[in-house]
Amino acid sequence: MNKSKLAIAVLLGAALSACASTATETSMASKYDIDGFKTEIEDGRLWVFEEGSEDLAFFKQHGEPAKQFTSIGAGPNGMTVKAASQEALDKYLSSYKK
Repeated sequence: MNKSKLAIAVLLGAALSACASTATETSMASKYDIDGFKTEIEDGRLWVFEEGSEDLAFFKQHGEPAKQFTSIGAGPNGMTVKAASQEALDKYLSSYKK
């Protein structure tokens, strides 16, 4: 196998691996969605957003917001829960059935 074919094989393998881990995290997050809230898992932390919120759109496009609120160990399975507003964090935690 020449070097260019080997390089392509390595890159393809890495790309497939990245896709698989992203799909796993995304599918895991959906089990924490509750009525009115969408969730995302990033670095083992549960991000919560009100459905259709600008904060959710920002997170999907840019990643973590500069301003964030955290409740360590308060989420499902003892997860740390993060949100872009204290109000969204409190609403989610009071609505989620542990």
